[in-house]
Amino acid sequence: MTHTHRTIGQQTSKSPRVAMLLDVQNVSLKQKQAELLLDFATSKGRLNWLKLYYNSQHDNQVIAKENLEKLGFKGIDVPDSGKNSADIKLVFDCTKLFAIKPCPEIIILVLGDRDFAGLIALLMASGKTVIVFARRKSASKKLIKLVGEHNFHYVDELSSLCAGLKPQLKNPKQLSIEADRLSA
Repeated sequence: MTHTHRTIGQQTSKSPRVAMLLDVQNVSLKQKQAELLLDFATSKGRLNWLKLYYNSQHDNQVIAKENLEKLGFKGIDVPDSGKNSADIKLVFDCTKLFAIKPCPEIIILVLGDRDFAGLIALLMASGKTVIVFARRKSASKKLIKLVGEHNFHYVDELSSLCAGLKPQLKNPKQLSIEADRLSA
């Protein structure tokens, strides 16, 4: 079976560049939610960076990683038993995006815990638009306040959030190749 995901319309070089970073330890997505998340991201601009952070010591995270890679995500293994190890790697990688020229204007973070408040404050102070997706039960009120209610969403609301989007299919392998080329 060929897996595809969606991109929105004709995007030009003037479309904002979008990065999405997903913490699988904090937010696990069902297949449909992941597809809708990609629809949302591509409706914001050109999705050039698509990474997920997981720990290969946990079978459920490996399964999630394998499913999401079929949609074009690049898995970053953080096989460390230390608390917040994936969080630290995600923050490090996100700050490295500033070294890439041109860097993304929109950062979509799929996480939810308050450990990312400093990163979000830094991104916003740098003029980036930050959009956060979280699970309803683990969402930090501090993150909601930081990004504002208009840039904070629950993953279980993706269906209604994406209802008006008119997706066009795009090959996930090509997206992955583009993302690797731009982040190298």
